[in-house]
Amino acid sequence: MNVFRETLRGIVERVEGAQAAAFVGSDGIPVESFSVGQAFSIETVAAEMLGIVKSAQNPRGQALAEPVRELAFVTEGSRVLLSRVSPEYYLLLLLGGSGGLGRGRFELAKAAVTLEKELI
Repeated sequence: MNVFRETLRGIVERVEGAQAAAFVGSDGIPVESFSVGQAFSIETVAAEMLGIVKSAQNPRGQALAEPVRELAFVTEGSRVLLSRVSPEYYLLLLLGGSGGLGRGRFELAKAAVTLEKELI
């Protein structure tokens, strides 16, 4: 297994309620993903989340001075965390409704440092 998939697997295993994790390009296309038996499309979730990031960074055609580093999207039944690794890549974590947001944020931040080094 490559370092990206191993990292994603580790995140899912360490975060309570985690269902899937993905290493996603800024275009919204997952480069690598790991899930535990979901009936959803990680590709669709990734594309939607990166669309939100692009909208937030460019409201009404005006770019923000700072890029989005983290994004949390919380609904009744699920939680999605997105964490920036580099200008071109993000980590995405999908949690069930009772998944640990704090632990998820911590694991994504830790993994972002590791994966950023792999990109150099």
